[in-house]
Order: sequence, then C-alpha cells, then structure tokens
Amino acid sequence: MILLDANVLVYASNADAPEHVASRALLGAAFKGRLAAALVPQVLLEYFAIVTDPRRTQHPLSAEDAWSQVESLRASLPVLEAGGRSLAALGELVVRRRPAGQDIFDLFLVAQVRGHGIATICTYEVSDFAGIPGIRAERPQSLLDDLSLD
Repeated sequence: MILLDANVLVYASNADAPEHVASRALLGAAFKGRLAAALVPQVLLEYFAIVTDPRRTQHPLSAEDAWSQVESLRASLPVLEAGGRSLAALGELVVRRRPAGQDIFDLFLVAQVRGHGIATICTYEVSDFAGIPGIRAERPQSLLDDLSLD
C-alpha cells in the first residue's frame, strides 16, 4: 500500500497543471483497485487548504466544492486514522531530523504511515522524504510505469 500526498490530489484535479495526466491516471488506478493506495486526514486537509487558497492556485474552489471533492476522495479510497502512537513517533523524528517550519507536516506523514506499515509515499516532492529510513518516496509516473509492467 502507498500513501498519496496532497500534491498528487491537487494536480489530479487541476487540468491546467503539467502533472495532471500522470496524477489523474494514478488516482484512477487507485480508484479501480489496480494500485493499493490510502489517504490520511492530514492529506485531505492539505488538499482542501491548497485548492481553496487563491495564493496557491489560479482557480480556487469554494469551500463547498472543495469539501465535496474531499468527500468524494473519502468515499473512493481508505482514509487511515493517525492513531495515538503517531505523535510519539513524530517526537522521535523531530529529535533526529530537527525540522523547521512546514517540514513538521512531512514528518507527521511519515509517523502516520509507519504506524500503518506503509513504506511508500507518492509525491512530487520526493526530496522532502529523502534520507528517512524505511520510507520510499515515488513520483506518480514511476508508480504508473511499475503498473504497466504487471
């Protein structure tokens, strides 16, 4: 199983983005069960924050439309709970990695997926997860290429 990062969801919903085709295809494969993928609430909230923010997207969605998209994603893919151990695991990562600012959110994703035995995060920000033991970050196209080999 893999975790889909918020940027994959954002690009899948933005037809103007160069990353749209690969993101949409990957999401389609997950919806059809060809790729075992999951989300966590944090990813859904990050998605909502991005698609409703006029500073981050050219055509922001209304809160209602964005929430409708979140509900659709929730209905189509498993949403894994963070679990009580995630904050303790995050604390261990903070001590080792010493994040600053927004970097804490990527580390919290790592803490959450580890708690569910997930080792792969699908993202366009692969470098954000570099050097974290037990975590592999893959771009959507790479995972699509692997699917076509099956």
